[in-house]
Amino acid sequence: MPKIQIQRFSTGLYWLAAAASALMLGYFIAAQSPTPFEIGILAAAAILFWKKPLWGIYVILFLPVIGELSRIPYLGENGILLSDLIIALFIGIWLIKKILTSEEMQPNIFSKPLLFFSLIGIFSLIQSLLFLKPTDVLSGSFYLVRFIEYTLLALTIPDLVNSKKQIDHIILASIISAVLLAIGGFIQLLVYPDLGNLVEFGWDPHKYRLVSTWLDPNFIGGFLAFMLMIILAHLLYTKRLNQKILLLIVISILGVALFLTYSRSAYIAFAAGLLVLGILKSRKLIIISILIAILGLSLSLRAQQRVGELTQSITAFITNSSTNADPTAQLRIQSWNQTLSLIQKRPIFGSGYNTLRYVKFDEGFVSETDIHSASGSDSSILTILATTGILGIIPFLLLYWQLLKSSFLSWKNKTSPPFKKALGLGLFSGTIALIVHATFVNSLLFPQIMIFLWIYAGVVNNGILRESIFE
Repeated sequence: MPKIQIQRFSTGLYWLAAAASALMLGYFIAAQSPTPFEIGILAAAAILFWKKPLWGIYVILFLPVIGELSRIPYLGENGILLSDLIIALFIGIWLIKKILTSEEMQPNIFSKPLLFFSLIGIFSLIQSLLFLKPTDVLSGSFYLVRFIEYTLLALTIPDLVNSKKQIDHIILASIISAVLLAIGGFIQLLVYPDLGNLVEFGWDPHKYRLVSTWLDPNFIGGFLAFMLMIILAHLLYTKRLNQKILLLIVISILGVALFLTYSRSAYIAFAAGLLVLGILKSRKLIIISILIAILGLSLSLRAQQRVGELTQSITAFITNSSTNADPTAQLRIQSWNQTLSLIQKRPIFGSGYNTLRYVKFDEGFVSETDIHSASGSDSSILTILATTGILGIIPFLLLYWQLLKSSFLSWKNKTSPPFKKALGLGLFSGTIALIVHATFVNSLLFPQIMIFLWIYAGVVNNGILRESIFE
């Protein structure tokens, strides 16, 4: 593509990102009427991001540890997360510094599909004013802003990170964050194993399953499957014995946490990612994992029951029938069928980004719009198809194609150093795991997962990778 066209795409995304950040922060201030303390926190964060932008990445990576506990009851039915505001502030500071220094946005493989998807998402919301209330459309617009902001993390990393040491610190921060989430899940199982009393707040009544601070075993399970691919890939390329021991400890912690989610979608995602990782790098890894899985199943009746139901559910998914499916699978198939009917009604531009909860309510599919599960369709692809149509799903899939392509080439390139090969292989297999997971859960649009996914996308596409402490 000619340089002038690349610059136009970059400039368009530049101003779109500025508008998105201003919209999120501006509306929060107007709707929330923040206290002096809250303003002070945002001001302190802004100063930190200005002086030490890399610290902004660390802060963002650790925000998922507090998960749903940071939800703010504003902007839409279910409010926003603290990470939505912090990332908006981080992106805003990054853009302001680029404007003041007259620095052009560097070309990035994600710029073009992200810009196209954003423009189609905006148009889908505008046309949804024909059949939805303006307040409903406004609510959906903030979730489009969220998607733009989180994906932009993949553009900030190559722009801000300029040393191998900084890359190492980002990877370490992500691993520590994952371990803290797993430990938080162990504590939750001991002190708060039954989420039944959260039903009135729109949450599902999960019992005796690891949910950590995300309050959902499927999402936390999908995230753990993703991170395990990243860490397993590092283990396969690490030469230092002390690094291998530490990584094995981390893998054990995250593996046990994944097991205790009793999430079949997470189990399938992990199996898919592991299969890719094993075929491309180590067949022994598949055999060892199968033996560990058999041992785990032999020790847990709950896991045996969940895996047993999985066989029936797979048959039901293939035949698109709920006859032999368990209650959870029946609800999932019902959700798919409802979403497919919505896609048939508006196949080109959809119903408007993240307006599914309101369309479902109008169609009588849900009785309330403030139920968390009402915003999706138990499938990220179907959700995007239903809300942005065929024109929206094309650039959306291109985003993930670029992610898979770049990570695979990073691993496959014979000139890549071991650390870059590990990152490429880990992100490739981890993304495959998430895509499989997103067939059953709306995980590709889940904000906490997007943080890790797009930061890793930026890391893998950083041109400075040569060596690392992990080698």
